[in-house]
Formats: sequence, structure tokens, C-alpha cells
Amino acid sequence: MAAVTERGARRVVVVFGGGSSDTSVAAVLASLVTERGVDIAGVFLEDQTLFRLAELPFTTELCRITSVQRPLTTGELERQLKVQALHAKQAVRQVAEQVGSPWSFRKHRGPLSTALAEARDVDLLLIGATRRALAPAGELLATVRMVRSGDVESQQPVAVLFDHAETSGRVLDAGIELAERTGRALIVFLSDGAAEVYPTIVQRIQSLGPKHAAVRKVPRTAPGALLAAVRHAAPAVLIVSASETGFEEPRIDALQRELRCPMVVVR
Repeated sequence: MAAVTERGARRVVVVFGGGSSDTSVAAVLASLVTERGVDIAGVFLEDQTLFRLAELPFTTELCRITSVQRPLTTGELERQLKVQALHAKQAVRQVAEQVGSPWSFRKHRGPLSTALAEARDVDLLLIGATRRALAPAGELLATVRMVRSGDVESQQPVAVLFDHAETSGRVLDAGIELAERTGRALIVFLSDGAAEVYPTIVQRIQSLGPKHAAVRKVPRTAPGALLAAVRHAAPAVLIVSASETGFEEPRIDALQRELRCPMVVVR
């Protein structure tokens, strides 16, 4: 991906969380990493809240397939997360091996902030939406295979969020490339605080055509209007910029709570 490979450092960190959104994370990763030499670091985030719930004597889980309820124990949760981590690792390995890239994988039990603290010298951070459900075993790899073979067509767009004028042009580069590679439409959400870049954005997305690209201005005066507009569009993935100081966990966490899609943070 040009947004990654134009510079010397080329590293992507992808965070899986054992939830149903991980299928989308694996699909986005397969679309992002298409060139040899991009270092992929996979992180499987184990939710501490789930373990606290599993320790309660009255906690049960409902099978999404059979609708059967059964007690949720710490041992059963450990087993399910182990299976999910294995499939997440296989998804990372499959993407890396197909493009001939180096890769690594680790599990991390704790808050997202501590995982991000270890994300150094990273160009792209790919992270799934917050979930409280475990995806069926094998779903991750099945999704990657379908995306790679072109069997999946979706109307969900790629969204780019410009919420301040300092946002790097690399964010738009990433959005355009991802839209082109996946055949999705591109929507750029622009707050009036970043209105000065509007002419540049319009010029850059002209190559996609009016049916596949649009810019939506959202007034900054209405609290939450920007996130509400993004949420209404139901994008397949949201692309935002990192701050000058790096990956801001509070901002990422806030976006996760509001949205239900994977997020790419571009540094």
C-alpha cells in the first residue's frame, strides 16, 4: 500500500479482540497488505471484563447457533479465546505468507492502552470495533479466503474522517487505495474546522468518479454530528489520523464506542 511503502518504516499492527468484528478486521488486513516487505504484527486482545463476568456464579452464555444457554466459566472462556487467538494468528499468517511479508503474533490481556503503548515505529494501526461476543471458530479464515477470491461484494463504503486541518494527506491516500482495491465507494467526512482542505480533497477523489466518491461537510457546532454522520453511513472501515504524539487511546476508545466497524489509524 502506497500510504505505507512511500516511507522507510513499513509496519502494520492489527488488533483482534475475539469478537464478531474480527472477521471484518481480517478482511481489511487482507486488503491493506498487498506488497512484500510490510511487517505485520498481530495482537489478540483478551477482554478482562469477560473474565470478571465468567467468575460470577450466575453468568451464562447463549449460543448464537443453537440458542442453548449454558454456564460461562473461566475455563470455558479460556478455551474459546484460545481457539479465537489461534484463528486470528492463522489469518495474520495467511495474509503475510501470500505477500511474502514478515509477521509476528502475541496475546495481550489488559486494556487497549497498554497494548498501544507497545506499538512503536508503526505506520498503520488496524483495530476492530468493541464487542462482547465471540465469533464462531473458523469464521476469520473463511472471511479472508472470500475477500481474497473476490466472492464478497458489499455496499458498505470506506469512510475517511477529517476532524482537524492538520490531518495528514496520507489518510486520504489510504482511503482512496482501500476503496479502489475493495471496489467500495469512498466517503470523506469533513468538519468545518478542516474546511480549508475541501478543494484539495475534491480534486484528489475525482478519479474515483461521482458515483464512487463523495465529500460530506458536517458542522462542528452540533455536538456529536460528525460521529453521527459516520455512524449513519455504516462504513465497512473508518480511516483516521494519529496525532503528532502517536496513537491516542482515549480518542480511539471513543470512536470504538460510537462505531461498529474496524478502524485504521494512519501515522
